[in-house]
Amino acid sequence: MSEERLAVAIRDAFDSTHVASEGLEHRVASAIPWEQPRLRRTTPRLAGALAAALAVIVVVALLAPTLLTRLGLYLPGSNGPDGPAYSLAAVNGDSVFVIQRLVDNTVLQSKDGGRSWVKRLVFPGIYTGMQMFGLDGFVWTIDMTPPNCTPNHVCTTPASDAMTVYATSDGGATWTARPATTFPVMDAFFLDASYGWADSNSAQRPGSEVLYATVDGGRTWSPVGLLPQPAPNGQIFGVGHYRVTFHRQAGGALIGWYQGATTVSFTIDGGRSWRPVALSVPAAVAGAATNPMQPTFNGDEGVLPIGYYDPKGPDNATANRIYLYVSHDGGATWGDPRAAPGGLAPVGDDIAVSALDSKHIWLTSLSLSGGDNVQASPAVARTSDGGRTWTVFRNTPRILQMTFADATRGYALDVTGIYNVNGILITSDGASTWRRVTVPVFSAAA
Repeated sequence: MSEERLAVAIRDAFDSTHVASEGLEHRVASAIPWEQPRLRRTTPRLAGALAAALAVIVVVALLAPTLLTRLGLYLPGSNGPDGPAYSLAAVNGDSVFVIQRLVDNTVLQSKDGGRSWVKRLVFPGIYTGMQMFGLDGFVWTIDMTPPNCTPNHVCTTPASDAMTVYATSDGGATWTARPATTFPVMDAFFLDASYGWADSNSAQRPGSEVLYATVDGGRTWSPVGLLPQPAPNGQIFGVGHYRVTFHRQAGGALIGWYQGATTVSFTIDGGRSWRPVALSVPAAVAGAATNPMQPTFNGDEGVLPIGYYDPKGPDNATANRIYLYVSHDGGATWGDPRAAPGGLAPVGDDIAVSALDSKHIWLTSLSLSGGDNVQASPAVARTSDGGRTWTVFRNTPRILQMTFADATRGYALDVTGIYNVNGILITSDGASTWRRVTVPVFSAAA
């Protein structure tokens, strides 16, 4: 397994109980005694000492997940002894899809609001994303298993980091595997049943990423060009988390967006060239560092959330002040920012945002305390007018991911209990109240 892909796996392993600190996964990776020492770039927000202390444990857990159970220890996102973890994958009409992550990944589908579930697909590797477009959809995974490893986990050959895409054309009932990519993949995004993009590490320019594109639903891929720098260090896998997205303007033109480490960039030529998005900075956060997110569009109406934070703030305990920028011309220009409600100040470098369209948006308060504690005072803020007015629901579950089928029906992934069990929640009143959905544990066997 390469250091870069291990870094992403560490971020995924920590996402269920720790608000992510930028560079966390790289500092853990750099604490591991690799055969050849590698230089790491510094980042503005520091991780806690927990990362280094758990570095060896994380590596062992990735290679032999049952070992920690025998020691009486549990990784974030575990449902206790030998229990699965979950990812909220997609919502499509009346269906919700979740990924059960244990030894392998299992796609589960519910068509009745979580009352009953059906196993649809079992696949190996590291789950990284899923999208549904009516009857069509994709789920994809990364091969992070190093070949040629000795019994004591000394591996002479790095993992391929190749991506395998599974496609459905019947609403998720059956799936077909596409050929694995011949290049390593960090992330992917699909616009519809044909068009998709994937970003890969650049062999020519270390620290940079290369964009690949497909026009046949992931059967074949072609390189497009370099992505902007600086690249983000990692991300939490699940709904709404993509480095690169594209949308089709009302006139048919494709516009692409890249969520970098400090800014959002856009392309009008399919990804061959990129320019940073020009945004006015509110006086209240002048001089603050930026925490960008992906824009969401409904036709030419778009919303772009940006978090601002003090780069000199305490270790992983500096709050983000969130602003929403609105566009009415497909992203060509962005209006004056609208502030999120007072007191809703997520801590860390991942902000949970769910945008149904440019008007209906939900924000989750990830933490109101210092250190790596998750959601000491959890809350969800909702707007139905693009951020002009807000309603804040406090004392909510500790929500990590959200997605909505319409203005009232939504799903979330939460974390709770002494083992940081994560599970699926449902709301039918726009996030005012939530109830937990019982998801049966399915074996990987057919």
